[in-house]
Amino acid sequence: MATNPPAPTDPRDDAFIREVDEEYRRDEVNKLARRYGRWVVLAIGVGLAALGGFLYWQAEQKRRVEATSEQFSQALDKVESGSTPEALPILADVVKAGPESYRALSLLTQAGIAVRTGEAEKAAGLFRSVADDAKVAGPLRDAARMNQLRLDYDKMAPADLLKQLQPYLDGDNPWFPVAGEMAGLAHIKAGNPDKAGPIFLRLAGDMRAPQSVRGRAEQMAAMLGEDVTKLGDKPQAAGGPVPAPTEATAQ
Repeated sequence: MATNPPAPTDPRDDAFIREVDEEYRRDEVNKLARRYGRWVVLAIGVGLAALGGFLYWQAEQKRRVEATSEQFSQALDKVESGSTPEALPILADVVKAGPESYRALSLLTQAGIAVRTGEAEKAAGLFRSVADDAKVAGPLRDAARMNQLRLDYDKMAPADLLKQLQPYLDGDNPWFPVAGEMAGLAHIKAGNPDKAGPIFLRLAGDMRAPQSVRGRAEQMAAMLGEDVTKLGDKPQAAGGPVPAPTEATAQ
């Protein structure tokens, strides 16, 4: 059975449909614009303002760091040239306005100056302020703590001193050569020579410590009954076992 071919569509019908479809979409867009347009514009405005504020803040931070760096360099130049009184006000300004890293460096520099001028109590306070500041980088805090404890050593009870030194005695801590000597002496001061001996023996074999420190530690270890012949000639790991004595040492 033959089928009749579909009737040809009128091109005018397609054009009309497209026109109606476009008009409908324009109408929907206009409705959305009337309903949400102000909020879209507001969101774009807020976003641009936030971006502008961030870029300004970033540029201002960079400018501030560069200015502080220049100030700190000027202060160091004056210290090195012997003009310390002129450097102190500059360092004080850096402490007040500088970023945390430069603030800490300026306080450490002031503390060093106080040590040189015999103001031990002032220096200890400056070192302590850096060591107690959680915003300061760990290495700077550790350096400040060691210096503060050395200055406060005679005024601190052995128990308090040992409590603060304990983190630097564990494992392979890089500050052990400094902390170990203070800890050994604190144990003796507290009447616990049996605890001091092993620390001095360990310190005597720690090749990171200066020769003078190792020599003192070896003498103290021997006086406290430790077998210093165990030291040998090989470097000893700060937290590891003591090497066996060499033939030359045994003789």
